Amino acid sequence: LGAALGSVVFQRAPEPVFATVEGLAAGAMLTVITQTMMPEALHRSGGFVGLAALAGFLFTTLVGT
Repeated sequence: LGAALGSVVFQRAPEPVFATVEGLAAGAMLTVITQTMMPEALHRSGGFVGLAALAGFLFTTLVGT
């Protein structure tokens, strides 16, 4: 339902808006995958591991450009 609604709402959206929404979705997916795939790190960090991985990914992306 959400994908169908997003398809209709963002059909005529400008490219920067679409890129922002897509980037937020990718960051959320990276955080969830990190927290799921690293249970020991999640146990020790108390939920901070996903944000740390996302911050590291963003840093390396920004430095690489």
